[in-house]
Amino acid sequence: MNTAQMPNGKSVLLAGATGYIGRYVARELMSRGYRVISLGRRAAQEQSEFFEQIIVDLCDAKAVANLRNSLPECSGIVSCLGSKTGGRRDAWAVEYDANQSLLSLAQDISTAPFILLSAICVQKPRLEFQFAKRAFEDSLIASGVPYSIVRPTAYFKSLAGQIDNVKRGKAFMMFDTGNRTACKPISGEDLAEFLCDCLDHPDRFNRVLPIGGPGPAITSEEQAEILFRLLGKPMKTRKIPSVFFQIVNGLLAPFSVFSERLADTREFLRIGHYYATESMLLWDEKNKTYNPQKTPEFGSDRLETFYQIVLETGLQDHDLGAHKLF
Repeated sequence: MNTAQMPNGKSVLLAGATGYIGRYVARELMSRGYRVISLGRRAAQEQSEFFEQIIVDLCDAKAVANLRNSLPECSGIVSCLGSKTGGRRDAWAVEYDANQSLLSLAQDISTAPFILLSAICVQKPRLEFQFAKRAFEDSLIASGVPYSIVRPTAYFKSLAGQIDNVKRGKAFMMFDTGNRTACKPISGEDLAEFLCDCLDHPDRFNRVLPIGGPGPAITSEEQAEILFRLLGKPMKTRKIPSVFFQIVNGLLAPFSVFSERLADTREFLRIGHYYATESMLLWDEKNKTYNPQKTPEFGSDRLETFYQIVLETGLQDHDLGAHKLF
């Protein structure tokens, strides 16, 4: 992350500043001298004269539209919005509706670039939140607003859910062989730097940008090896068949017709199966396979260093949320 700089007189509109990546983006923008105008339902923790908060429900299109006359001209719009649960209604309300309201606002107040934090998994959409993300990506591309769509691989925190259990002597859970899927995880700091760089790099405008952290790609089994080596303990794993998700999903199917809650439970099971069987790497459509070599890399932070820090100091502000299992 850059060291603090003098204010550059420019403002950036940031949605999702209370989220995991959004917090890093806010700090990175301020370190570059930007004044950050945060839009969201909850107040962010940031306290700075260069950080202004506007409490608004971005899912409420009318409330967002009412901001048009009160916002200054901005040098960019960054959206780090994302569904916390992945449930069907929440996914479309946040991933599509809220972003669409933000895009409409952007079209009215600025011609600055719109930087969208998406996800690499939308390249093979099967889940509601992925369909919602793709729908907004398509809307953004067709809008005429300069854009950069950033599709990161797994975050470090997404691979931190088992650290405490392993530290307490429990087995590391993995699906199938533990080598079926892989990713190039990226830290919050490195991803924030990449997102903010998009504001100043016209060569990234009007592009979809998959991005991972420094390689090589790492499997679940290799994650376990790192953890146990750092702890100085013998490897202890438990392998769970990924078909488990499909079996439970099938058992719930007859009842979910009458229950929105059960329908969401089935969606969560589909999410679990997806991440148990699909790599977070660039999909090579021609060869029908994930290609770690073609997955772009950025940054210098490595997962092993992150694990070491967490083992020594705890997760601190790395709130796991819905990522605990993985």
